[in-house]
Amino acid sequence: QGECAGMNMSGKDFVFDKAIPMNAIGLFGEHIITAGTYTGHVYCEADKNGFKKLFYSDNKLNGFIMIGNIEKAGIYTALIREKTPLDTLDFNLICKMPGLMAFSKEERASKLGGVLNESMR
Repeated sequence: QGECAGMNMSGKDFVFDKAIPMNAIGLFGEHIITAGTYTGHVYCEADKNGFKKLFYSDNKLNGFIMIGNIEKAGIYTALIREKTPLDTLDFNLICKMPGLMAFSKEERASKLGGVLNESMR
């Protein structure tokens, strides 16, 4: 949003089209974060550390709800915002243990701002 605002203030015509509905709150000692929409197929897991529900359809993650352990919620948020096709990553791994390892080497390098050299390919 800031980049878009800065470009528009400098006379350029930029549009920010990656906004998604998102909420985060602490309530009674629990962390809660939600993002996106709650439509499509559902992946759900609950344990002593928390609750997670992911909503997906048409090869995209639509939304999520996390209560308790909200680590790595940013990975889910990025998948929604970027409309990442789920068949380009290990979706089963992302559901259970969100992390960059579910992405290809090239995608990890891109997300981390690096460039792969020939020895890494």
